[in-house]
Amino acid sequence: MKINIKIIEKLKEESCTFNIHKLTSFIQDIVSTLEKSSDNYLIANSTSKNEQEKVPFSNIFYLEYLERKIFIYTNDTIFETKSPLYKLEHDLPNNFIRISKTIIINIHFLNKFLVKPNGNLEAFLTNEEKVIVSRKYVSSLKRTLTIYSKSPLMY
Repeated sequence: MKINIKIIEKLKEESCTFNIHKLTSFIQDIVSTLEKSSDNYLIANSTSKNEQEKVPFSNIFYLEYLERKIFIYTNDTIFETKSPLYKLEHDLPNNFIRISKTIIINIHFLNKFLVKPNGNLEAFLTNEEKVIVSRKYVSSLKRTLTIYSKSPLMY
């Protein structure tokens, strides 16, 4: 795919044009991310460096509420924020989905999942971490993945 980037004056409004053969879920995610936020990142505290950083949405594997804090997991760093999970869920692009009362994942990093006997799913992310999808959120996850894959899921 050929990519063209043109730097414009600060006074002009930024815009984006896609010349595509087919509208895919990936392109829809990019559009959603561009429309939802002009910033495309969260500001959070690094747990290792004790400083605030911009965390791009595209680097976030999942967010977890734990011990009255929200932890943001990327491939190599864990961040912390005090913003409530429900507010973050609203601010994140469509490729982020709640899978339990305490966890929101980026479905782009979902590698596979395993059905547990109790009706929950065990989701494996591309960074080898496992998270549990509560029964309450299984149908929502299936619906979202079906939309993204354009074919029904079997499990």
